[in-house]
Amino acid sequence: MADNSPVLSEVPLPDHQFSLMERGAATLILTAVILLLGAIAGQEIAPGNMLSEGYESYFIEPHAQDSTTGDAGYNPVDTLAYSLLLVSFVVVISSWLRRIGLPARDSSIIALVPWVIWASLGEVNEDGRLFDPEGLGGLFVSPLIHFHVAIWVIVTGWMCHSVSKSAGSENRIAITQLAFILTCLQMVLFMPDISQHWEKDPISLLISPLFVAPIGGLLIIILIHPFLECCTAIEQGLIQTGLGGSCMHLSGWLMLYTEPLNDRTPISLIPMIMILIGPLLLCMVLWFTGQQARSELHHMGLEPGIIPEGVSLDDWDCQHSSTWERMEALTPRATIGLPIILLAMYGQMVDGLATSVGLENYGYGEKHVLSQKVIDIAGTAWGFGVLKFGLAAIIWWLFATARFEHRHRHLRLLVILCLLVVGLAPGLRDVLRMTLGV
Repeated sequence: MADNSPVLSEVPLPDHQFSLMERGAATLILTAVILLLGAIAGQEIAPGNMLSEGYESYFIEPHAQDSTTGDAGYNPVDTLAYSLLLVSFVVVISSWLRRIGLPARDSSIIALVPWVIWASLGEVNEDGRLFDPEGLGGLFVSPLIHFHVAIWVIVTGWMCHSVSKSAGSENRIAITQLAFILTCLQMVLFMPDISQHWEKDPISLLISPLFVAPIGGLLIIILIHPFLECCTAIEQGLIQTGLGGSCMHLSGWLMLYTEPLNDRTPISLIPMIMILIGPLLLCMVLWFTGQQARSELHHMGLEPGIIPEGVSLDDWDCQHSSTWERMEALTPRATIGLPIILLAMYGQMVDGLATSVGLENYGYGEKHVLSQKVIDIAGTAWGFGVLKFGLAAIIWWLFATARFEHRHRHLRLLVILCLLVVGLAPGLRDVLRMTLGV
């Protein structure tokens, strides 16, 4: 079929210009910051005012309880506030990434996966009381852990970008050296808290996870260097530093499993393996299913769900060209072959299985308001697991049917990142803490 010549009725906004939605999201964040500062200042200026009391009751007290007892839950107020802020930050950050011209690559999301693991292991170590609740422990309690890991990611990315500019984009050794240094900095900050719970003589320490895991992380940083040439400097640094830090946190989990504290009794690793491997096998099957359609779109110079540059969403919906027909026909199947989409789906499935097994078999409680409501309606924790698998299917449907303008490609990636944060991160945490009996 020959291409028609559609009439374009509008031109998409240039990348440097913010849309109304982006300006509205920035306004919401600014308003939240002003309210936060007002609540903090009000505690000193006018004790007992409604704003400060609400801030203390709905935000501070649950966080303090979680860091000391580990059993605090969310409430409708902080759930709504965190959700709105999460969406707002996604919109604003994506607009700034677009404005500064940072490439929107799927590999950028893959580079952040080690930091999802980093956060999960850190939370598990906090659950195991390795960190002082009055000190570093508060940094590993949700939702503060998300801001904590975001600071590490931003600082690491900024430093990698700066080193790349000063040393030259071809000098990747400098990025590896920076990742090595940043990992050593993490060890200086966090290993004293982790290692203080076990007394080891020098010989025993050399064969202990407290030594082997962090040193293994440093070796990994060096060994994977040749395999990261295809990445940007920022992606390389994030991968190496994230993996090094994850190995450092892994030392705490391994010690809690092999030499448990507080009369805990770790369980078999079989449930953890089944929870992680089952969804992975399903995702592998789905990946093979989508490869032919993905390859056809790539041959045409198209990305699944991304409208060609220079075409607005409204104009695309009015298309009747062969390009439009092929895009619409192939995108649903091609989407299932995208690793980042499958990663988001995998996270939801792992979270669903881990939560269901934890609640039904190990006596855990659900902290999130909406999740508990689902469990109450279903009458069993497995209802939540079924819902999570359904949510994984909805994620595929969303990206299979939604169309993003070329200028919104960063937004698409950050939406996927958010799905990882609310799916894979808590799922891994639940799986790891179950094995420890904490």
